[in-house]
Amino acid sequence: MEDVSKVKPYIKNLNNQLDLLEADLQKFSSKSLNEQLLLLTDEREKLELSNKYAYTLSSLLFAYMKVLDVKDLGPVMTELDRVKQYMNTAKKLDARKADQDTRKEKQQEDARTTMSRALQGRRNEPAISRVNFQGKHTRFEADGEGSKGV
Repeated sequence: MEDVSKVKPYIKNLNNQLDLLEADLQKFSSKSLNEQLLLLTDEREKLELSNKYAYTLSSLLFAYMKVLDVKDLGPVMTELDRVKQYMNTAKKLDARKADQDTRKEKQQEDARTTMSRALQGRRNEPAISRVNFQGKHTRFEADGEGSKGV
């Protein structure tokens, strides 16, 4: 190794990141997954915790196998892809729920506006537009025989 001083900052950064990882892993391993899931009441939170567990374990296994210079990482990559699919599905569910909530609020606001206009007797536009009547009605004049309707 030519210059050890260039590598030392990377090793220090790695050690700091490992310390942060250790603190997070302590949170995960303080109780079993089943105990933590029983403490949660919301299904979305349970899904989030399960996805975090699966992703963390798969990522750690991948890093460990890379350190050991294992050549065949296919099964671990397959597992990581599967976990990522689950996480993306959860995100899509959240987006769909948010979209439904937004649509429901808009419908309620539209209904409120319509009801208030109807109850106040005001409208922004006439019930029958004047454009529909322009040039279409003919006025009949009285000709000696009587008059047609106006």
